[in-house]
Amino acid sequence: MRKEGTLVEQTTEAGSPDAVETVDAAAPADALPPGGDEAVLVRAALDRVLAAPDFTSSPRLAAFLRFVVEATLDGRADEIKGYTIAVEALGRPPSFDPQSDPIVRVEATRLRRALERYYATGGAEDPLVIDIPKGGYVPLFHPRTEAPVEPVPSGPEPQAAPTMPDAPPPKPLWRRAGALMAAAAVVVIVAGLALFAPRIPAFKSDRGAAMADRIRLPVVEVRPFEASGPGAPTETELRAIEERMRDAFARFDFVEVKAAGATAHEAGVPEACSGPQSRSVFALAGLAEGRADGTFSLVTRITDRCDGSIIWSATLDGLAQGTGLADSERRVVHDVAVAIIESYGVIPVRARAQALAKAPDSGFGCIAAAIAYIRGDPQGQRGNGTACLAELTKRERDFALGYAVRATVQLYATLHDDTPNPTTEEMGEFLDEAELASELAPASAYAARTLAVVQLYAGEPDDAVATAEKALKLNPLDFDVAATVATVFIGSGRVEEGEALLLRARREGAVRTNLQDAFLAMAAFMRNDVLAAQALVPQLTLHSAIENKLALALCLHTLGRTNDSREAVGALLHRMPDGAEGVRRLVHRLLPAPALADKALSALETAGLSREAVAGKPPRG
Repeated sequence: MRKEGTLVEQTTEAGSPDAVETVDAAAPADALPPGGDEAVLVRAALDRVLAAPDFTSSPRLAAFLRFVVEATLDGRADEIKGYTIAVEALGRPPSFDPQSDPIVRVEATRLRRALERYYATGGAEDPLVIDIPKGGYVPLFHPRTEAPVEPVPSGPEPQAAPTMPDAPPPKPLWRRAGALMAAAAVVVIVAGLALFAPRIPAFKSDRGAAMADRIRLPVVEVRPFEASGPGAPTETELRAIEERMRDAFARFDFVEVKAAGATAHEAGVPEACSGPQSRSVFALAGLAEGRADGTFSLVTRITDRCDGSIIWSATLDGLAQGTGLADSERRVVHDVAVAIIESYGVIPVRARAQALAKAPDSGFGCIAAAIAYIRGDPQGQRGNGTACLAELTKRERDFALGYAVRATVQLYATLHDDTPNPTTEEMGEFLDEAELASELAPASAYAARTLAVVQLYAGEPDDAVATAEKALKLNPLDFDVAATVATVFIGSGRVEEGEALLLRARREGAVRTNLQDAFLAMAAFMRNDVLAAQALVPQLTLHSAIENKLALALCLHTLGRTNDSREAVGALLHRMPDGAEGVRRLVHRLLPAPALADKALSALETAGLSREAVAGKPPRG
C-alpha cells in the first residue's frame, strides 16, 4: 500500500504486495520506519549520479540536483521553487527575478536530460532512480523496477509554462487518395484559421524587443495602407488587412515585426543601418485601388529603409469587398507572406546578406552564417557558426532561436561528416539544445520544428510527430516548416500524409533540399510507387549526401534494378567507416518507426548489405 507523502516504496522480502514501508516527505529524518533508511539509499543514489561525467564537469548541474534532493529529504519540498534554487544552489543574488532570468528553467532542462543519459548508460544498473518530472522541480525517487512515486510537498510546486495540447496519436492511412486529400485539406483549413487567430508575437514585451535589438534581428514595419479612387476599401477595412498582415508576419521567427510608428524615428534609422552592429530595417506599404467591377487591386511594396530602395513590389487584382473581404484578406496575407517573409523570401535573403557583409559579428550575423552553412551557400563555407552560436547563447541565455539554430547545425554537421551517425551522447546534447529552445519559446514554429527533427533522429517518433504537429499549427504559412514537418511524418510512419504535405509545401514555395528528396524517395519505396521512384532517381544520383545514397538504393530496389541497387549498396558501404552496422544505424535514425526500418533493411539485405560488407568492395554489375 502507499501512503500520502511517500518518498520511496520498498517491497519487503516476504513478497507480500501489501508489505510496503513508506516514508513521509515532510517527516524528519529520525522518523524513518525501522528496517530501512530510505534517506541513506537516496543519498547513495545521489552520490553515484554526481560522480558521472555530466555532473563532475558541470558544478552548476551538480549543485542544482544536490539542493533539490537534500531539500526533499529534509522535508522542505515546499521550498523548492525557482527563486530558492537560483539563490541557494546557483549562486544568484537575493535580487534574482525568475521572470526576467530563465537560468532555472535552462538548467532544469539540462538536468533532466543529464539524468536521462546517466540512467541509460553508466547508471543503467542503479537500484534507485532520481527523476525530476517536467512542470516542477521536486524530485521523485523510485526503485528501477517500480513506477515513480510522487512526494507530496507542503506547498504548491512551481507551475509549468502553458503548452500546446498534445496531438492525438497517428492513425493508419489505408487509402492513398484519401490521405492526399486529407493532408491538403488540413493544411488549407489550418492556414486559413491561422490568419484569424489571436496574434502570437515572437517578442511580446519590451524586454523581448530589447533582446531583438541586441541580436540585431531585422525589423519589418507594416505601414498604413492607402486608398485611391471610388470603390476602394474603407479605412477600417484596410486597417483590418494591415492587422492580419502583422499578425501573420509575427509568427515568423527571424524578424521583429512592428506596427506603423513603432520603429525608431527617421533620424534614428541611419544609426541602426550603419556601424559594425548594423541592423536591417524594412517597411511594407500598400495602395488599394477601386475598380469599376466592384473589386479592388492592392499594390504592395517593400522598401529597404537603410538605402531607400524599393526591393519588391507586386499587385494583387480581383480582390472582393463586402462578404468576400475575408477571402481577400486570406489571399493577400498568404501571397505576400510567401513572397517576402518565408525563409528564402525577399526580406530574409536580403537581411542575411546584409548581416554577413556589414555585421558578421552581430547575433544575427552569426545566425545568417549558420543558415548559409546548412543551405550549402558559399557564404557559409567559412564555418558552421557553432562557436559564435555558443557565445551568443551564453550572452543571451533566453534567446531561444540561438539554441534552435545551434541544434540544427550540430545535427546537420554530424550527419554529413565522415562518420554520419551521431553517438548517443551527441544526440543527448542536440536534444538538450532543442528542448531548451522550445521551452524558452513555446510559440516558435522554428523551435518546435527543430525539436521534432531531433526527436525523430533520436528514435522518438511519437514525440516527434506530436511536436511536428504543434509546429504546423504555430505557423501554417511557413512552408519551409511544413516541409520539415512532412519529413518527420514520413520517418515516423505517416508516410502518405507526409508525402502529400511535402509536395504541397514545395508547390507553395518551400526551399527544396536534398533531405526532402531522400524522404520522398523513401516514401515511394514504402508505397512501392514505381513512377515516383523513377522520377527521383536522377536527383538522388546527383546528391552526395549519405541519406540520398541510401534513398537511391531503395528506389532502385523499387524499380527492380537489382544490379544497380547492389552497386548503390556497395557505394553506401564505402561511405560508412563502420560498414553494414553503420548503414543499419542510419536507417533507424531516418526511419525510427519499426515497420519502416524493417522494410528498408530487408530490401538492403536483398541488395547484398551483409554480403557486400563482408566482401569489402562494391559489387560489379
